[in-house]
Amino acid sequence: MEKPENHAMESETLDHHKSDDHSDESEQQLATETPKSDSSSQLSLTQEMEAVDDFIQSLSSSTDPLKEIPPSVEPFPETVDSLVSKMESSGLGRDEAEDSAFILAVNRISKSVLTLRELRLDSTPVSSWLNRASSVQNRAASLLDEEFRHLLDRSREKNKNNKNADLSSDSTQVESDRCVLQEEETFPDFPPESISTLKKIAGAMISAGYEAECCMSYEMSRRHAFKEELSEVGFEGINVEDVQRIPWESLEGEIASWISIVRRCSTVLFPGELSLCTAVFSSEDHAATRKRLFTGLVSAVTIRFLDFSGAVVLTKRSSEKLFKFLDMYETLRDLVPAVEQSDSDLIEEIKLAQTRLGEAAVTIFGELENSIKTDQGRTAVPSGAVHPLTRYTMNYLKYACEYKDTLDQVFQTEPEQETRRNQREDDEEYKVSAFGRQMIKVMEHLDANLEVKSRLYRDPALRSIFLMNNGRYILQKIKGSTEIRDLMGQAWTRKRSTELRQYHKSYQRETWGKVLQCMNQEGIQVNGKVSKPVLKERFKVFNAMFDEIHKTQSTWIVSDEQMQSELRVSIAALVIPAYRSFFGRYKQHIDSGRHSDKYVKYQPEDIETYIDDLFDGNPPSMARKRT
Repeated sequence: MEKPENHAMESETLDHHKSDDHSDESEQQLATETPKSDSSSQLSLTQEMEAVDDFIQSLSSSTDPLKEIPPSVEPFPETVDSLVSKMESSGLGRDEAEDSAFILAVNRISKSVLTLRELRLDSTPVSSWLNRASSVQNRAASLLDEEFRHLLDRSREKNKNNKNADLSSDSTQVESDRCVLQEEETFPDFPPESISTLKKIAGAMISAGYEAECCMSYEMSRRHAFKEELSEVGFEGINVEDVQRIPWESLEGEIASWISIVRRCSTVLFPGELSLCTAVFSSEDHAATRKRLFTGLVSAVTIRFLDFSGAVVLTKRSSEKLFKFLDMYETLRDLVPAVEQSDSDLIEEIKLAQTRLGEAAVTIFGELENSIKTDQGRTAVPSGAVHPLTRYTMNYLKYACEYKDTLDQVFQTEPEQETRRNQREDDEEYKVSAFGRQMIKVMEHLDANLEVKSRLYRDPALRSIFLMNNGRYILQKIKGSTEIRDLMGQAWTRKRSTELRQYHKSYQRETWGKVLQCMNQEGIQVNGKVSKPVLKERFKVFNAMFDEIHKTQSTWIVSDEQMQSELRVSIAALVIPAYRSFFGRYKQHIDSGRHSDKYVKYQPEDIETYIDDLFDGNPPSMARKRT
């Protein structure tokens, strides 16, 4: 049998809900394509269907009760019955023209049956014809239901076999993560001709009043297909009841699997199911059916996802869990668009679970603030180095800033929004995001804690070095991260730089202020002459102070090389010119006496050399020889 070239156009004319005025051409084609009986008096299938159309039209327009079935319509149940027998042997989906003719016939007999039932006519000939037509309709519907399930299951088995073949061909490759998606993966992979046949069958069954049976077959088949897909990616392995019992290290692995599976549903499985459902139940009249089927399918899976999420939220909070919670939050956020065509109650359930994860993240971040505030360590870090609390906090914040958009979303609370409304738009703080304000609070707590810890050092100069080390580490972390820098704002960064300069000045004042006083010319001359005893005492004091500074501050640590260099340069610029001047002016007065080396211990070049030993964290070596 030759297929018509415009069979796609014919299929559009088959819908019994539409007028048959523009179906003449396709009906004529069916007349030429449908085999005729050996009896020349028998009408063709197309002619019979045209007669049925006229009959149905007359029923809706006539006011006289129907007494008998027209002769041209009388044999139609037997004609359809023979088509059912033929389709039972050959099956649908083999010849599109035959499928179209069969569906047209089933639609006509279904419409006839429904129309006559509505009229409730009291006529024996009519009742007899109606019983025959109803019997044929039921038989046709059973066949359609069987073919519908067969097509759905056959495509599913074909996809499964293809996947097994792919796995076999890749067996020599290193096994990849079980939830990694293939770039060109499609789901479900139904060929266009199968979808076309499924669409025709669904339309015919629903028109015949068998929507419940059609939906049940569709839903059962797709549930099995979906279960197989999820089993392949380990969904069955997630046990909600174990969440509260297993250690966090093991639970992290389960969360990673959960995230991969939900993302697979968001990007592949759910959109694929929606596309298939939309293609099979494409009529505008089937919108409610589509929504109900899609909702039923995704709800069962999604609720299990949400149960796991809810169980994780109830685990004991700790700072290391923040990032997994945020990953889950983002995963559920991305799931919402994939189910937006489902029932609104399901979407609200997802958003509620997402909100709970967000609240848990806020709580965990708040515990970071509390841990900083309550850190009461009373042991000073040796050599004024960067405190472990500073390192931990800054590294934690740097990692957290990778989630800055998500954290900004979870910190969007009503009180904060009210505060922002009360601020002027030109206020620098107004421009800081909700998460940015939380970051600033954490930094304020860290600053306060470091200030307290700096008091553990008895030496004010070492206290300044400690604050410089930690302040510099914080500033460098902020400058090295665009995310943190953007969150904190320029005003905050400028303030930190100013504080560092103040610590630097404080260090110079505490350490080198008295050294410079030794080289003050006041009091050296008595009655216009240089007093050698006074001069010798000045050199002795300078030597003692410089020895002590070198001995002590060589063990101190300035880990940032740039700041270490800046400190040494600033010390050299402050001390060496003063000493060179003092040395050049008064050395001759010492050299003229005995034991001059006892008083003039350092040449100006020695001072610069020893300054370069400072802040290395190494024990000093004063055994250097003067050049």
